[in-house]
Amino acid sequence: MVIVVGAVTGWSHSAMGIPTWASWTIAALAILIGLPLAWFSTPLGTRNATSILLRAYRREGLEVAEQQYLSRLAPYRAGLQLFNLALALDREGDQVGAEAVYRRAADCGFPPAMVSLAHRLSRRGEDEQARELFRRAAEAGGRSER
Repeated sequence: MVIVVGAVTGWSHSAMGIPTWASWTIAALAILIGLPLAWFSTPLGTRNATSILLRAYRREGLEVAEQQYLSRLAPYRAGLQLFNLALALDREGDQVGAEAVYRRAADCGFPPAMVSLAHRLSRRGEDEQARELFRRAAEAGGRSER
């Protein structure tokens, strides 16, 4: 718990520029309402969240990993986590898995996932689907769904 409070406090103080007392308040509220995973919003936390999701994906599959770790997140945030998972799969060379996860992230309305998926489809000659995804990404990019 101390690590969570310290990480959230340090992140909110440096990234948001808010006073230390407010940072501690945010961290304490996150823990009180059951969001100790607020630490995942830090750079180190994001890498750890992706690692946890990647292990769950390998162990139980995408649907179970989504249900277990992402079901309580807003769609945009779930899309962000899925996008990070897809990037990790891409780095490992799992193209089939990465594409499936990019597709799920795009379904959540995450524009970078739509663009990545559209680029893949375009390279394969699936131009109509790619254009539709590029269009959706452009439309979604102007809205803040966070």
